[in-house]
Amino acid sequence: MKRSKHFLFILTLLLISTSLFSREKIRINFDWKFTTGDQQDAQKAKFDDSKWQLVQLPHDASIYGPFVKNDGGNAINGYRPKNIGWYRKHLIIDKKQMDKKLVLEFEGVYRAADVWVNGTHCGTFLNGSLDFQYDISKLVTSGDNLIAVRYDNRQKSSRWYTGEGIYRDVYLHVLEPVHVDRYGTNITTPKISKESASVEIETSVKSDLPDTMVCKLVTDIISPSGKTVASRTSVVPMTGGENFKFHQELKVAAPVRWDISNPAIYKAVSRVYVKNQLTDTYESTFGIREVEFTPEEGFLLNGRKVFLKGVCLHQDLGPLGTAAFEKGWEKRLSILKNDLGVNAIRLSHNPYPKYVLDWCDRNGILVFDEAYDKWDEQYYGKGNLFQNNWKSDVETWIKRDRNHPSVFIWSVGNEVFQQIRKEQADAGVALLKEMTDFVHKLEPSRKVTCAMYPSRYNSISHRQNGYLDAAPHPMTFYMDVMSVNYMAKFFAKDRLKYPQLTYLISEEVTTEDGLRFFEYDHSYVAGQFYWGGTEYIGESFGWPSKGWINGPIDLCNNFKPLAYNIKSFYKDEPLVRVAVWENKGDTLDWNDVKMTTKPKKTSWNFTDGDSLTVQVFSNCDQVELFINGKSQGIKNINRNRPEFIWRVKYEKGAIEAIGINEGKTEAQHIVRTAGKPYRIILETDKSTLSADGLDLAYLKIKVVDKDNIIVPTATNKINFKVSGAGTNAGVGNGDIKSSELWQADFRSVYNGECQLIVRSGREVGKITVEAAAPGLKGMKLQLQTK
Repeated sequence: MKRSKHFLFILTLLLISTSLFSREKIRINFDWKFTTGDQQDAQKAKFDDSKWQLVQLPHDASIYGPFVKNDGGNAINGYRPKNIGWYRKHLIIDKKQMDKKLVLEFEGVYRAADVWVNGTHCGTFLNGSLDFQYDISKLVTSGDNLIAVRYDNRQKSSRWYTGEGIYRDVYLHVLEPVHVDRYGTNITTPKISKESASVEIETSVKSDLPDTMVCKLVTDIISPSGKTVASRTSVVPMTGGENFKFHQELKVAAPVRWDISNPAIYKAVSRVYVKNQLTDTYESTFGIREVEFTPEEGFLLNGRKVFLKGVCLHQDLGPLGTAAFEKGWEKRLSILKNDLGVNAIRLSHNPYPKYVLDWCDRNGILVFDEAYDKWDEQYYGKGNLFQNNWKSDVETWIKRDRNHPSVFIWSVGNEVFQQIRKEQADAGVALLKEMTDFVHKLEPSRKVTCAMYPSRYNSISHRQNGYLDAAPHPMTFYMDVMSVNYMAKFFAKDRLKYPQLTYLISEEVTTEDGLRFFEYDHSYVAGQFYWGGTEYIGESFGWPSKGWINGPIDLCNNFKPLAYNIKSFYKDEPLVRVAVWENKGDTLDWNDVKMTTKPKKTSWNFTDGDSLTVQVFSNCDQVELFINGKSQGIKNINRNRPEFIWRVKYEKGAIEAIGINEGKTEAQHIVRTAGKPYRIILETDKSTLSADGLDLAYLKIKVVDKDNIIVPTATNKINFKVSGAGTNAGVGNGDIKSSELWQADFRSVYNGECQLIVRSGREVGKITVEAAAPGLKGMKLQLQTK
């Protein structure tokens, strides 16, 4: 017995000592020096950066300061500046790390990033939406080392706001010479039954040793409950410098399938041994699930039809710009799933931060994963042809995202000019075929698509005669799934002539209350994605708007009235919501789509006798409307076009809607007339933050009357003071036309509200937030970092 305990003790020590050879991933986001404008010799160690700004990543360098209205009318970029900028950071390398492989990874730098380490140029990476890395093992020394980064964002590079600078995380990877290569696991589950699932894993192991050695790979599969359910060992001789691909097949008994209602995550743990010493541990999460498209049913998940209830997104986080905070994305995604009811998102039109897909994996959101918008120079800069650059980036993107169970389709483009412009000889077919074949060879388990501009054969659009009678564009027949923007009206006709096609609406308008949701047959269509799910900076209709104005959720994550209508389509829980509008709104053509906007309010502050239109958003069978207790009548739902609309005269007091199912009241919404602004209320979505320098608390500031009713007509300017273990990360108010700064210590309320985002520091302590305005009772709130 004593000998057995002694043996176990030695074994434990051995495991501890060998684990020291496993990889490290060190985030190096903090204490970078930054300046805008080009600098000569800023990559050199002796350069004086004492007057540069100290910043903490992630950092969007373009979100600071006033808007630039007169800079060429930069509506596309949200009237934000476009600059050259520089970053410098001193990195300490420990002596123990000097015999390791050291890799510097940037998850995203916008755009055209040049990187130097100790004055040596590592390379230039053009694509601002994708991660890249450099082996710096031979460039560093023990002790202090200098990283310098220059970006150049002066060229037009998109139709939306991109931000600029090092806007995603930066990491130092410390590896042994024999290790799993970058994105080195490819996990598929080709055979699934109730009894078992086959899991095929291809693992690329790279040796940086000069000599031949024997390499052992041990792969364990860990179930969602944390148990090891399968294991496989492979041993091969590897030559010096070789990158060997191990192929292992494992069986998982009684597999738990990944689904949107039960996002079960498995984990493959890959352990690499050389001479029986552990040199690497690499973890890959995956899901066991089946994805299929058919012309008859659209999209199938695990053999059953799932209608995709989605929205499209762009990657700015409102007041934070494109600074990619994981907590900011968790906030946005949880609102979309839990509050709006989406089961899918489209990542338009570029790769997103990796943790966005991780969140979707864990929370059961399907992902329409997209690499590009136009197939032109916008991603690479003038003179850098798309054709010369896309393959290496698509390979990185596919390898990076292929193990995510949430990803159900690959999209290689959106509204490409080759489809739109008649002068393109083959209408984009040749490049689409090339890209589709390339993706299929890399990752054959998913379908490939390309979102189609709203034009048909010969690039005819709705403005031209013959549009409604035109055939589909030729690109339609060279993608696995037909993704269309704003063209669902053609499905019924096309289906009769081309029965092999599978249909997916990659973009649908939110204007006209999103009611196009009911204008096509859901039985054979895979689903739809509203454009856009949230408002975003850039792609403005013109000054003073700073961005896309038709999203159902504003830049501060607040539901606009329209969001409740979409929620009534996307969620089954009974809902009623009152919205009021005073006029018919505006109609315009945008992107060859006719859009009508009706400015709606969820308020009851008007002038006595005003003639108003009241619309109640609901999924109930009946809705009854009351003004000051007097019924305005009951309306029955039309399942083909659920609109509940009344014309009423305004009376001060209260307006109330009730939703009725089978004679029972199932939902209620009351809006009361507010009095004069009286005081400020501060509300936070969390009171405790992680002391990691990266956590966020979203504070809602309300101006209320003496009865605590939000005053929708209030315009008070709220002054903020944030002290202690946190900082002010940004302010906003949901008014996309406002010219107030997003990085400031004040904000005017809009519809009676505004927002403050607090970023945690790296020390444990209290954060005190104070909000004050002349003539109002202020408020103080305390948060805690741990």
